[in-house]
Amino acid sequence: MLGGMTTTTSTAGPLPPRLLLVAHGTRSATGRRELSRVLLETRKRLAVDCRMAWVDIQTPGPDRVLADAVPTVVVPLFLARGYHVVEDVAGACRRAPGPVSLTPHLGEEPEVVRALVQRLAEAGGTGAFGADAVVLGAAGSSDADSVSETHALASTLSGVLGVPVTGAFASASTPTVPEAVADLRAQGHGRIAVLTHLLAPGFFADRLAAAGADITTPPLGAHPELIDLVVRRYAENSTMNTD
Repeated sequence: MLGGMTTTTSTAGPLPPRLLLVAHGTRSATGRRELSRVLLETRKRLAVDCRMAWVDIQTPGPDRVLADAVPTVVVPLFLARGYHVVEDVAGACRRAPGPVSLTPHLGEEPEVVRALVQRLAEAGGTGAFGADAVVLGAAGSSDADSVSETHALASTLSGVLGVPVTGAFASASTPTVPEAVADLRAQGHGRIAVLTHLLAPGFFADRLAAAGADITTPPLGAHPELIDLVVRRYAENSTMNTD
């Protein structure tokens, strides 16, 4: 009894860890809105505190968010492994004063494959009158593992789509997307699609759109399959010591 009021003891367990999505950042207003949609759609699915941080261009950075020592599951919103995943995101997690569980990046998961195939279908790139060759257009990286990951995903997509799929890049790696489109044309392919392997509109997406293909898909953005993957990443990594 305190001040004439009856007190009760809560039996609720510890709060679930927070979710922190970490993305690259963009100067594109459209790109920022699309990444905000990823956060919004994730919040609708998870009854936990969901935040977003950035490794470049935008703020706050992951170090700043993690400085409060709140237990956090960190999901890197990167489609391929590279410097930002290995150094920026992982480094911030290592420096964090509180409990942190770092999940893998989005990578070559089935949800990503399904989202890419659906984007191609929506753009008219599948079926009898679809593309007879596809360029998987990624941002590019100097990291050999990241480049290999893109080529492996292209091989997987080729098996799913039943047409040649070439991995190519907007920067840092070869072949470039225009080179890949030109090479497929030289091989006699008549309807070529660039399958945009990016999360949001911006500089790299504009490069892919100007590569000379017959079809260019929009970035993946807040595709439901990607939201499913983020939610799965959180669920698989949210059992952690939050004391």
